[in-house]
Amino acid sequence: MKALILLAVVLAGSAGGVVLFRRPAAASNPPPPQVAVVQERDFSPQVLATGFIRLLPGARIAVGARVSGVVVSLPVTQGSRVERNDTIARLDDREARARLAQADASIAELDAALRQREDDLARAEALRSAGGSTEQEILAARAALSGARARLEGARSSRELALLQLDYTVIRAPISGIVASVSTQEGETVAASFAAPTFVTLLDPTRIECVALVDETDIGRVHVKDSVEFTVDAWPGRVFRGVVMSIAPDATISGGVVDYEVRVRIAGSVSDLKPQMTASVSIGATARRALLVPTTAVRQSAVGTYVWRVRNGTPERLPVVLGARQPDLTEVKSGLAAKDTVLTGGFPDAR
Repeated sequence: MKALILLAVVLAGSAGGVVLFRRPAAASNPPPPQVAVVQERDFSPQVLATGFIRLLPGARIAVGARVSGVVVSLPVTQGSRVERNDTIARLDDREARARLAQADASIAELDAALRQREDDLARAEALRSAGGSTEQEILAARAALSGARARLEGARSSRELALLQLDYTVIRAPISGIVASVSTQEGETVAASFAAPTFVTLLDPTRIECVALVDETDIGRVHVKDSVEFTVDAWPGRVFRGVVMSIAPDATISGGVVDYEVRVRIAGSVSDLKPQMTASVSIGATARRALLVPTTAVRQSAVGTYVWRVRNGTPERLPVVLGARQPDLTEVKSGLAAKDTVLTGGFPDAR
């Protein structure tokens, strides 16, 4: 009895399988065709690139000491804002002041010697008329006077040097900006025998630019004075603007990708931008008349680029030469004419 029941179940399952196998598949409905008209109008193609914010040359300066000495004062810290000529640090100036005093004393001594030599020459010349001095004595007096003058000038130069050395004991800010880093501390002895030791690094955050890395396929459409818009991740939704300043004559190659640096002068306030921020850049080329089709109309095959042109309700495949491409519009250099109709969906080769 159990065997008969099992056989009935198997036969029922087999029959069901046959029914399912013979059920007709549901008919697929192809998407309806979508069309657009080729337009001729002004077109300002945008060149999209990645970039970054960087400091202009001279906006970052390492400030050091011209003389050796002990740091007795360092009134700035990282993040301090300074103005041009503000005091950044002071060195022990006692030795420099002693040299200046020594130079002053030497000048006083040599100035007295010069006056003595002037009197000697005047006396010798006065005695010559009375026969009391010889020509040789007069020449010797003149030579002594010239030597005294030279020694006095040397002493004055030494004083200028001593004064300069004293001035070097006060380190001042060469630019207005922010202290980026401090590399010394009070009480430390610095030696400036071979290279100027760095005290602080200053940067001017207002002297920045945007640098766009433009692919070699797009660089031909970028020109100086083109308008630029860019965004940074720190301020989503906010658009910064500028203008192309220059295009690098040589490329940078990284991982086989060839890019050209395009320098952008930023317009307006830059207070919210910081060096090394990543930027998404859009460079607007000069407007020109162009034939335009929706980018969705452009098709690609192994033999080239083509579109489906519709004439009398029948689509025909037509090769085209393209120009600038945008996410929504593409320029057609040849292959189409204004007011032609092209498919943008429901392509015959996609059914």
